Amino acid sequence: MNPKKGPSRRIVLHITEEVLEEDLNQLKQKALDLGASMAEIIPASWIDVDERVILKCRVPLCPYFGRSPHCPPNNPHPDFMRQAFGKYTWAILFALDVIPVAEFSNRVVQQKAGVEWTKRNMEITGTLESTAFGFGYYLAMGFSQFNCHVALCEGKPCQVLQGNKCAYPLKARPSMEGVGIDVFRLVTKAGWEIYPIYRSVDPAVVPRAMSVGIVFVC
Repeated sequence: MNPKKGPSRRIVLHITEEVLEEDLNQLKQKALDLGASMAEIIPASWIDVDERVILKCRVPLCPYFGRSPHCPPNNPHPDFMRQAFGKYTWAILFALDVIPVAEFSNRVVQQKAGVEWTKRNMEITGTLESTAFGFGYYLAMGFSQFNCHVALCEGKPCQVLQGNKCAYPLKARPSMEGVGIDVFRLVTKAGWEIYPIYRSVDPAVVPRAMSVGIVFVC
């Protein structure tokens, strides 16, 4: 098989535990091979959708609020997301260690560097999703970080919101926070260290920064 091409497995109604375990481990390893610093197979039941996460997009108001179809208030209602996520059993959670930390903790540096980290995150998310799809998990779905409007369209007006086609339909992904996922809680459940980063934080006191993504597999 051409290594640049993906698999296409026959769709079946029931997957054995052995096959599922092997597939999940392959997806976890693929995340690491693609550049993730860490990756874990997690129960989908670990995901908490909290209205307060989406409210944080409004209070204080995010400068990107409403500027893409993947950001509030254009995202699905939290109850819809809870029901959707509730139908999954397993997911791959991954993170990129942002090095140097200042590329997330220093606002001047972050504005440019953050775009590149988001692009890397979206690339891993999309590749894992398409690989899982090829394995036969046709409802696999990935969520990334930050804002596609900034990372992919460089802040230009969103084509979708203007009634046109998305310029990056296979790359753009909703952020985990944008659909209400409590990322801080989830990452802590996974046993990873995560710290609050905010506009006036002292970059010198932030020991770690990370870019987190998730792909729901089945």
